[in-house]
Amino acid sequence: MKHGVAARGAVGVVAALALCACGGSGGDDPKGAGSGGKASAGTSATPSERIRHVEAPKRFSTDRAVALPESAGEGNVAIAGVQHPLPIALDKGVVYIARPDGLEIVSGYVPSDPILITPEREPLARLDDLGPFVGGNTARRPLVTEHGGKTLVLAALVGRVPGAGTTKGHDALELMAADAAQGTKAWSVEIPLAEGHYSVEEGQSEVVGRSGRVVVVMGHGQLFGVDLDSRRKIWSAPGDFQEGAVVAGGTVVGLRLDEDGTDRRVVGLDPATGEERWSESGVAAERLSAAGPKTVVASGYVGVEGDGALLLDAASGKEVRRFPGDSATGGTCRYDGVSTTVCTDADQVAAFDAATGRERWALPDEAGTRTAPEVTLVREGLVYGTTAENGPVVVDAATGEDVETRPGIAPYVSDGYVGIALAEEDNAVTAYRTAG
Repeated sequence: MKHGVAARGAVGVVAALALCACGGSGGDDPKGAGSGGKASAGTSATPSERIRHVEAPKRFSTDRAVALPESAGEGNVAIAGVQHPLPIALDKGVVYIARPDGLEIVSGYVPSDPILITPEREPLARLDDLGPFVGGNTARRPLVTEHGGKTLVLAALVGRVPGAGTTKGHDALELMAADAAQGTKAWSVEIPLAEGHYSVEEGQSEVVGRSGRVVVVMGHGQLFGVDLDSRRKIWSAPGDFQEGAVVAGGTVVGLRLDEDGTDRRVVGLDPATGEERWSESGVAAERLSAAGPKTVVASGYVGVEGDGALLLDAASGKEVRRFPGDSATGGTCRYDGVSTTVCTDADQVAAFDAATGRERWALPDEAGTRTAPEVTLVREGLVYGTTAENGPVVVDAATGEDVETRPGIAPYVSDGYVGIALAEEDNAVTAYRTAG
């Protein structure tokens, strides 16, 4: 895609938000600009502060839903719903969709023409090649971050560098930065990749997180640090890592594979240099989650006790609390952004103090009067999810009490402007405006 075409499309996405800003109370457009067709790609505008924003929304409007491009759910959504995390980030109602062949931008507030930011190299995989089956989409959620007075959206993918003469071709990880204000590609960094471990999925890539001026990225199981000022790779960590590393407590925490690929050890790395700070040998970990700003949860085979999980201090690697094998910490854990870690495993949900690991509540309850929701999102002190009997629900992350029984949707992603969920009629990935 030519830069000029992308730029005009980007202006349309930005304009789409401004077009719907006239109705400050509910985000509705009294002139019908949002419902009378797609936003003009030639209109110049900036987002208005009157667009409805709710920091911790409990309700969403289903009246003016915006269906997102198929790329938003490709390879991740089945008849049964979302099977893998959606590769979506939001910023002021604009939707950023990571793809194995680029980064797609579209308004989540009104219908608009999407734009596609493409990599410098031929991508290792293309979205159109995924087919109708669930799985195989290696794209992961982009990172929205501020740097140098700009809002950047960072996405990673793997491309192929062709050989020449006697020089062999090789794969390369590309970190792409999009300027959120312009909707255009600001810069990119290319990092050559060695041959990945046999257990690592081909094309695997992700933006792990940021610490100071360093962004941590992963490609084919290899971890790298990229300096945002110089836009260069400044370190590469030895060894191969499982997908899902995190940045917490000023430390990069990941699961490093043993040489035979059977066991994974939790290690902490210095984000400035990539050097190892600590290694936890007490658990053969299968899963790693950020439990809070300073803690992580590693679950797997714990010492001689069998299955279980450890809450670790991210900076030092010290054990904070040990959980038994039947705890919800053996599943997926998410931090609510306030003080609570919410973990889900099979048909149970439990919440813990993010700093100490002390349990705050669990569902189903012992009395058998309340069921555990299927959690879709944990954010700003709230837990969003659904129950088979009653549909979407919002729960207080700290107390476990219901705070909204008719939220409209159970979002998988939200930024306070819109929530992203599946449309009830066809499972299409759809954006819904916040309503309160």
